[in-house]
Amino acid sequence: MKIKALLLSALIACSSVVAAEESKSNDDLWKYVPAFSGTFRTFYRLSTVTGESRFEVANARLVAGGYVMPKLDYRIQVDFCDNGKIKILDAYARVHPTEGLALMAGQMRVPLSVEATRDPSLYYFADASLTNKFGNLRSVGFKAGYTVLHTPLYFEGGIFNASDMADHKQWNSALTYSIKANCPTPAGIRPEIGFMSRVPGGSGTGVRVNMLNASLSWKYAGFFVEGEYIYRHYTGHAYDNAHAWDFFVNYDFNVNWPLANVFSIQARFDGITDASNGMYRTDGTLGTDIYACRRLTAGVTATKRIKKSWTSFRINFEQYFYGHSAAQPLPADNNQLVAGLIFHF
Repeated sequence: MKIKALLLSALIACSSVVAAEESKSNDDLWKYVPAFSGTFRTFYRLSTVTGESRFEVANARLVAGGYVMPKLDYRIQVDFCDNGKIKILDAYARVHPTEGLALMAGQMRVPLSVEATRDPSLYYFADASLTNKFGNLRSVGFKAGYTVLHTPLYFEGGIFNASDMADHKQWNSALTYSIKANCPTPAGIRPEIGFMSRVPGGSGTGVRVNMLNASLSWKYAGFFVEGEYIYRHYTGHAYDNAHAWDFFVNYDFNVNWPLANVFSIQARFDGITDASNGMYRTDGTLGTDIYACRRLTAGVTATKRIKKSWTSFRINFEQYFYGHSAAQPLPADNNQLVAGLIFHF
């Protein structure tokens, strides 16, 4: 009887090991199955200046990604409706040669600005900050990201084409360079700095534009506070230095409503000075392509979160202040009431 008991125990133990190995093997196989996520944002806008209004689909994004072998994965992000246009945003492969290091090649985000790298599903307002006019850039190139082992310190930098992200055939004699670093802390404080240097459109089309970026955010209980600043310098004194800034605060309340479990109040002040896109005009000089303005935004958001998915109902009011009449803003760039629906899965 003792021998039978020992044999039975051994058989059960072997079966458990085999089952555990099969389970682990199945888990490993799942990472080779493409994972999908998406963001949809639609808004109604009413200009309080002209009385005109419009509906829009701001984003209909779909992201696919996954591993093709143990240390190689990929990401593809397409916006099927960016205000009526289809855009391929990300298309890159990523290699993880060692712990903490990732090497990326393809079309991707050029590292600069915490606001520009925020997914639209994570926006705190209907519209992105005015700092996006300087820091929002994607291009084709090579990028490396490294997290210092046993620390939260992260570095990311790369080299990219100077041409538009939709033009992969143009030869470049002046490339784009960019680097950033951030370090989240246990206290909820996250500082970030960055630098970018580029000749818009490539050599001969404009002057080299250098940008410095700094941001600081703080999260505590229901509060989230963030400030960001971008300094833009045109080499050769081709145009006056330009500046963009953003400061906002968000506070979350837990609620128990049928369509929401989080209610948020937001307020933001952002602005930008006169700026050029850095590209020569027909007379060989730079002109003003972005007019100085300041903006106050106030809003509320009701969100229903279920695990990794959420749906938000948002209302914002935007008040713009222009420094001179030359700006002549369109209704889309002037005082407006915005109501929207956002969902992410």
